[in-house]
Amino acid sequence: MVLLAVAAAYQCFWRIGSANIGGDEATYVKAGLAYVHGQFDQNREHPPTAKYLFGLAQLIGGPGALAPRVLVASLVVLGAAVMFVWLRAEVGFWSGFAAATLWTLTPRGGAGERLDRVALLDPVMVFFAITALFAIWMWIRTDRWWWVPLSAVLMAASVTSKVSTLVLLPVFVLAPVLFGRWRALLVAAVVWGATFVVAVVALYAPMGMRSAVLYMLTFQEGQNESGHLVSLAGHTYQFAPWWANWWFLLHGVGTPVVVVLAVGVLLAFVVRPDRFVVFLVAPLLLLVVFYSVVAEIALPTYYAAWMPFIVLLAAVGIGRLVQLRPWWLTSAVAVVLVGVAVLGSLSTASTIWESRATGVARLLPLLRHEGVRQGKVYFGAITPSDYDQYVGDRGVRDVVDAPFVAIVVGHDRRFPLPAEVQELLAHERASFDRVKLDGVVAWIPDGEIVRTQDGGLTVRR
Repeated sequence: MVLLAVAAAYQCFWRIGSANIGGDEATYVKAGLAYVHGQFDQNREHPPTAKYLFGLAQLIGGPGALAPRVLVASLVVLGAAVMFVWLRAEVGFWSGFAAATLWTLTPRGGAGERLDRVALLDPVMVFFAITALFAIWMWIRTDRWWWVPLSAVLMAASVTSKVSTLVLLPVFVLAPVLFGRWRALLVAAVVWGATFVVAVVALYAPMGMRSAVLYMLTFQEGQNESGHLVSLAGHTYQFAPWWANWWFLLHGVGTPVVVVLAVGVLLAFVVRPDRFVVFLVAPLLLLVVFYSVVAEIALPTYYAAWMPFIVLLAAVGIGRLVQLRPWWLTSAVAVVLVGVAVLGSLSTASTIWESRATGVARLLPLLRHEGVRQGKVYFGAITPSDYDQYVGDRGVRDVVDAPFVAIVVGHDRRFPLPAEVQELLAHERASFDRVKLDGVVAWIPDGEIVRTQDGGLTVRR
């Protein structure tokens, strides 16, 4: 347990503020800080709770992405603690230990070194969903009724962090049904439902629930209708194919870990499957169907929604394997499975150790080193969300905003370089210092880039 705690602390917190701030992350962090100051005009296409938490974290730890990232990483550790307690009670110590190990140490690529080291909505949504399901299960197991409203509040926090987990509501009915608690189901449904509605309304109230929900529905419907460009296996899709999220999962988690998880899940179905397995399979299926069939958009972080249920099922399977005879053989197999998964996380651990700012995040220090402290910077072939948080209003995308003190070129084909910039870089190459900043290139002139009378660009010394 001590070794796991140390490894988890490293995997979740080490150099957590070093990596670049992603576009979505910057949006949520800024919106969160605005929300806690009473301004709710930003990012209304998503619910507010995760952003409330990001804002509160910044009030405590200072503005910027660091404090919200620490919050998200803390939720990962708390989620592992919940998994441990839950599976230790249902299956045994080693099942809980396997769940905590797999959850805290294995890779989950898609944003930064690991997607739950970044201030995104998905990890917050996932944490509250896990704890809400844990709470309703504890009510069934202990018959303590205070678990019911607690579960409802936690689930309200999940769906008001990101609305995707709304599809999990049927699972809360499943728990008493599995145990034949029909009378309790009726009372619990009223208590749970009323608490859930009140909590959702209370969490939405500050930003104006009716207008916010209508805006969110309109925005998300437009997204589904128009699609979202996504690159998969060398091809670009406007509407993601059904297998897109599984492709992201395979590449984000890695083949060795995916194999271990698949074996563990299979064992959960084969070795003494029970009501607990059914209870964990239900949210997994609902989320997979929603993201793979209903949603027309797939992004590299979406598979995070169902990863905890895969981890829980795999840990159940591994834990029940250990209970079979001969114990020395089954225990050895279980150790090998978890060991392979942990070895598969070494690449993530190495990346975290070497974490640093890259690309556009290095631009302003470079310009200051070159003696350039003011002036606009032209950005081409880069999405605005990649540079806004670093350069603010100094970053421009239109040649009519010249003069510029530098040009930065990326690889995003959605924002191609205009002909004027291409001609300038081709014909006046000797006037520039070309500095490669990881995935982007900074062109620093020996003067100032201005527009010519015929609408082109030139370097004025």
